[in-house]
Amino acid sequence: MLLLIIFLSIEVFFSPNGGARDAILKEITEAQSTIDVAMYILTDRELSKALITAEERGVNVRILLDGKSAEEIGYSKHHFLSSKKVVVKLDDTHKTYGDKYEGIMHNKFAIIDNKVLITGSYNWTHSAEELNNENLLIIKEDSNLIREFRQEFIKLWNRSEIVAKPLKTDPYDLKKLKNNVGKWVVISGKPTNWNLSRSGHLFIDFGRGKDQLTFVLWKEGVEKLKEEGFDFERLNNVDIELKGKLIDHKKYGLEITTSDPEAISISE
Repeated sequence: MLLLIIFLSIEVFFSPNGGARDAILKEITEAQSTIDVAMYILTDRELSKALITAEERGVNVRILLDGKSAEEIGYSKHHFLSSKKVVVKLDDTHKTYGDKYEGIMHNKFAIIDNKVLITGSYNWTHSAEELNNENLLIIKEDSNLIREFRQEFIKLWNRSEIVAKPLKTDPYDLKKLKNNVGKWVVISGKPTNWNLSRSGHLFIDFGRGKDQLTFVLWKEGVEKLKEEGFDFERLNNVDIELKGKLIDHKKYGLEITTSDPEAISISE
C-alpha cells in the first residue's frame, strides 16, 4: 500500500507590526522560479524592491493591480516596478451596477513557485504593516488550494492591460503639463531653486509663481533619502528626473506631491 504524506504548513500573522512584511520578504527572497501577485494596492517600498531583486536574479515576476486605485493613489509602485522591467498589469474590466457603481480588483494574494500561497486582508502597503489591523496567511504545499488561486490569477491576468509608460516631458512646457493633469509623468530638467522647509519637506521649483511646476517630497520621503546618504546639494544646477502624478492645485498650481523617495533621481 502506498502511503502519501503531505507536509502542509500554515502560518498566520496580524498587523500592525506583527511580522507580516518580514514573512512576505522571506518568501520573495527564497523564490526560485515564479512570483505572481494580485494586489488591490501596492505601495510598500521594501516589498517592491524585493520583487525587483527577484526579477533581476531570474525569477519570473508578474504583478496585477487594480487599475483605478493604482492610477489614483500617488504612492502606487506600478510605474516604479515597470521601470525596473517587472511585468505589471492593471485591471480595469470591472462590472458596473446601473452604470453608476464600479467594482474593483480587491484580491490580495501571491503565489510563489506554485508551492506557496500568501493571502489575507493585508495589502502590500505601509499602512497595512504599521497602522491597520490586518491578517496574513502563508500556506505551503496545498496543491489543490494553490491551483484554484492560480486559475483565478490567470483569468484576471488575461483580461488586464500592461502598464502604459508615463509621459516624459520638460518641466517648463506648461501647455503640455496642463494638458496632462491627472496623469503620471516623468519630468526631466534643471530646477530654478529648491529648499528643505522647517517642517522637513523638500520643495523643488521650476520657475516662480502659481503657473510653474513644483515638486514636493514630504518629510517621510526626505528622511528616507537622508538615511541613504542622498546629497541634496547636488540638486544645484543639475538635471534631475522626477516621477509622479501631476495635479493642478487650486491654491498652489501645478504640483507633483509624494512621500516616495524613488520619485527623485539625479541624472548622471
